[in-house]
Amino acid sequence: MAEPEIVMQLPGMYFPMPWRTHRKVDLLEKQGLGFMERHGLCQGPGRRERVAGTRSALFFAGNCPEADVERLQMAVDWTYLMFVFDDFVCDEEAPEDAFSFLDLAVRIIRTLESPTAGLLPPENPFTGPVIDLAERLHSLATPTQRRRLVDAHLSWYLGVAWERAARQQQLTPTLNDYLYTRLLYVAGFPTIAWFQVSQLDDIPDTEINFPAIHALTEMAGMVAALDDDLFSYGKELWHASRHPPTTGPILNLVDLYQSYDQCSREEAQRRVVALRDRILARFTEVRDLVLPGAGQPLRRYLSDLTCLIRGNYEWGIGAGRYTNPDGRHPGAIKVTGTVTDSPSALGPPEDIPCIGWWWQDMGSL
Repeated sequence: MAEPEIVMQLPGMYFPMPWRTHRKVDLLEKQGLGFMERHGLCQGPGRRERVAGTRSALFFAGNCPEADVERLQMAVDWTYLMFVFDDFVCDEEAPEDAFSFLDLAVRIIRTLESPTAGLLPPENPFTGPVIDLAERLHSLATPTQRRRLVDAHLSWYLGVAWERAARQQQLTPTLNDYLYTRLLYVAGFPTIAWFQVSQLDDIPDTEINFPAIHALTEMAGMVAALDDDLFSYGKELWHASRHPPTTGPILNLVDLYQSYDQCSREEAQRRVVALRDRILARFTEVRDLVLPGAGQPLRRYLSDLTCLIRGNYEWGIGAGRYTNPDGRHPGAIKVTGTVTDSPSALGPPEDIPCIGWWWQDMGSL
């Protein structure tokens, strides 16, 4: 294998939890790749390798290590599918017109609500797998779980619509604007909604909507989003170097810190790590405050949120999605990092009010 074109050496990152994986990870991977093959999404040169390189089974096996296998398989299949969707509808290889994305997004939303809606065109490659997932979702999930999953997709697609428009306008957002919209378009909310689908019992509305639980959901999603910014920055640089005439500012917190503070890449990475360490330390504090009053479904959910933070790191540090940026250059990017047992910073950030409420007193369940 050729030497990597870009090497991303990340600062030490705080993780106060071990890495755990589902004991059926190999079965989840086998069945997930089978799902993609049945629907024709592994066809073409290098396509199966690119799909397998997303390591989607490992991703969800690390998020929900105690989940029901049949329910978790839906989440794994969705992840394999949505990485392809992200590449060809949302990101680098997507058409530029806004309507093509929004048209498909609203059709997917309605199909998740009603698998027989008949809105997805037969020739679209996503039609078969989306209907397949929707039918299984209606067979296995509760109405509450389905509603929460659909609502989470709405927030994701809203964020993607913003991201696409921002890229086309070559927008350089403020840190405050970026972090809130990143929380939407990173797809953290639908990912986390699958946590609820993966267990048999509903989390009561009074618990899932409690301010501290909402904050914990956002904090876990934000830590994962910031870690993804660290993993994906090399990929962003790789694409930008090949398409400079049409590439605006990179939508990545590492790049934004460099732009606003005129600092080096290494210093910008340290600032991203300091921010995610602050958030993770607060997550741990709030989680430990609410755990004593949580019912069993909520306790499982909080465990999965905790696992997401470490599982996302162990998945992302070596995912082909970041090391093989277009599916045709394996090893073009190398990402390395280390894990530490203490945060590099504590307390609320002063310049990001959109997340400041996470440090407020939220009471206990």
